Amino acid sequence: MPTKKIVLSNNATLLAIMKNSFFQREGFGMVLVEDDQTCFHIVEAEAPTLVVLDLAQLGEQALACCQKIKDDPLLAVTPVLLLLPEEATEELVDACWNADCDAVVHRPLVAERLLDASCGLLGISRRLARRFPVSFQLELLDSAQKKHLGSCVNLNDGGMFLATETLFPVDTLLTIEFTLPGFQGGLHCSVRVAWVNHPEWRKKNSMPCGIGLQFEDPSQTVKSILQSFLESMQLES
Repeated sequence: MPTKKIVLSNNATLLAIMKNSFFQREGFGMVLVEDDQTCFHIVEAEAPTLVVLDLAQLGEQALACCQKIKDDPLLAVTPVLLLLPEEATEELVDACWNADCDAVVHRPLVAERLLDASCGLLGISRRLARRFPVSFQLELLDSAQKKHLGSCVNLNDGGMFLATETLFPVDTLLTIEFTLPGFQGGLHCSVRVAWVNHPEWRKKNSMPCGIGLQFEDPSQTVKSILQSFLESMQLES
């Protein structure tokens, strides 16, 4: 199961925006809620990285759920984003902040606005979330420490796609060892298989046979070097 989850109101437009974004590509699971009680219990059970509640759908229940999350000492650090209904009054906006939400997004529901707000709460750079084309070899180590070879074809700060004939099931935990072009010293990091491009049932026809990998709790050194590398790629593009 995905280790990073977003709890959100069961709204078709909202779900489409999140599922068609890099959140889905990077292995974030989407957990839908219908009311405030369902929401709170799911947040308790799932420990999500983000909660997005739609006041147009839930009304004051969204405010109540937000306040309940923020009043819980174990859940209070969970960022909560509230979506306002059309023509929201200043009083309603004030009520959102009084419920201790972390961000509000006004309608109309625009993908750019919603994703920017979500990324801001999670400390994710949308610029770095873009996948950059690369080409370098690396080694995969499975649970038996057997080595397999692959070629990284795109990369961002959340993961990479690896072209390889050795495929693993989704959610398999592996270790990768690699050196980024232009950087000295090898890196190693735990990864989770987020998706598989099987030769007989390709999820993305534009991609080679291989596996999409999500970084699992990379070290500060790996994060720093990845960010420097991606920033250099951004400047070149």
